[in-house]
Amino acid sequence: MQNRQVQKQTGSFYTPLYLAQLLAREVLAQLPRQTPLNKLRILDPAAGEGGLLLPFAQELATLRAQQELGKSRDEILQDILDHQLYGADISATALAKTAIPEKHLYCGNALAERNGKSVLQTLSPGGFDIILANPPYIGQKGHAALFDQLRKNPLWAAYVTPKNDLLYYFFYLALLLLKPGGLAGFITPPYFATAAGGKRLRQTLQKQAGFLRLVNFGDKQCFPGVGQHTLMSIFTRAKTQIPCSVGHISPVPVAQGALFYGPELFLQTLPPGPQQPLLARMATSPYTLGKIARISNGLMTGCDKAFILTDEQKKKLKLSVPETAKLKPFFKNSDIDVYVPNTTPRLWLIDFFYPNDRHLKLRDYPHLLAHLEQFKDKLLARKQNNNGIDKQLAQGHFWFGSVRRKMNFETEKLVLPHRAPAVRAAYSDGSWYASSDVYFISGVEPPYNLWILLGLLNSAPYLAWLKAHGKQKGNLLELYSAPLNQVPVPEIPPAKQRQLETYARALYQAKRAQDSVRFSALQTQLNNLVETLF
Repeated sequence: MQNRQVQKQTGSFYTPLYLAQLLAREVLAQLPRQTPLNKLRILDPAAGEGGLLLPFAQELATLRAQQELGKSRDEILQDILDHQLYGADISATALAKTAIPEKHLYCGNALAERNGKSVLQTLSPGGFDIILANPPYIGQKGHAALFDQLRKNPLWAAYVTPKNDLLYYFFYLALLLLKPGGLAGFITPPYFATAAGGKRLRQTLQKQAGFLRLVNFGDKQCFPGVGQHTLMSIFTRAKTQIPCSVGHISPVPVAQGALFYGPELFLQTLPPGPQQPLLARMATSPYTLGKIARISNGLMTGCDKAFILTDEQKKKLKLSVPETAKLKPFFKNSDIDVYVPNTTPRLWLIDFFYPNDRHLKLRDYPHLLAHLEQFKDKLLARKQNNNGIDKQLAQGHFWFGSVRRKMNFETEKLVLPHRAPAVRAAYSDGSWYASSDVYFISGVEPPYNLWILLGLLNSAPYLAWLKAHGKQKGNLLELYSAPLNQVPVPEIPPAKQRQLETYARALYQAKRAQDSVRFSALQTQLNNLVETLF
């Protein structure tokens, strides 16, 4: 079993055998009937030990044996291994286990170029008929050097955008290396279908490819012990009018023109259900949440142990009045319930923040300073450079928590946990601080207001939207800035704005009063109202 830390660092997750076999059968099923199977050239640009290629060879051998009656299956299988399979990987040890001739292998970076061409074009100058891939999944965060190399690579420079993922470039590579009409079969997480950073990829795929098969496995854990969703996608390097078969057990044909929709060109990876017409209408909304409101996450102190006190610690410090005034009520994402957050703090934030407190008179806060001095070495070792705090740390000024964000934690706002089984948006009109695992919505532009957004976000249609188009980790929604920014907001007539606000306020009061009967009835009415907006 791979070490989990290595998996996280390299983005490599070996494909289970049953999934590789399923991919092989599904790809082969898309071949035109008269395809000469013994002439196919099959590449895996992230081959590893052949986890996709070898099961594909077995399936191909079975099909060839039905056509080549004078040969044994074992003879055919050996011919496939010797002449039809190609692989690339950065590990020579892994490639040696594929049983593929060395002349068909490339050890190194599959995305590298030489003289303006892909290094893999030398393996089969005429291109490949089939490309299989379970590429590495690595985001830009923490991998600046890797993506800087891609930015300097003439093959991929035009595709480098903020919030990219390494796996995107293997799609681009497939489009580069496939023969016209060739097939690609990919095993990836489904986030490229809706992620903000994946729009360039979706634009490219829409123009240059046609999807033939999409299987989103939903909550099924295809990779044992790894809490991620899995998507199998099969596409051809050609425009086609053949409908895409979407879904696993009972696939549904979806017209090519309906696969990509909305201004962000979301890719439909789930079979159309009863809510699909509603979701399609939502995708045409004139606004998104990010265009009418400010979305930001909470504070990053760099050392929560130093700046966040428990009630017990607060009492032990015996703080003066000025010191007590520098403590702010601090909450966790578990303090957020739908509509109503907890407002009785059990934690307190030491509110020494830069640049607001650059002229702080430390003699007025001796007990707080003594507490922070316990963590002096760790605080000075922080790697923070926003708004000049790195210069403060270099001068030994360890007591600053972090740079104050634009978010005003004292005014009215919506708060949402960044990860939850359903949307839990809550309204706060007072002092309510939290870490970066809480997202805040504020600064709403008229004619919208926080109550209207509260009602929308907590409604059934918006839950359906985020489950279909947001990010998920296992059974949990991931409500980060990207999916929140993309949430559609309709144009709402004034009468319905007032109605929506009335429902949201009433639900807030019913939740505070713990009146579950009234709450349930109001929520049903709100859900119906929101659906009529689209």
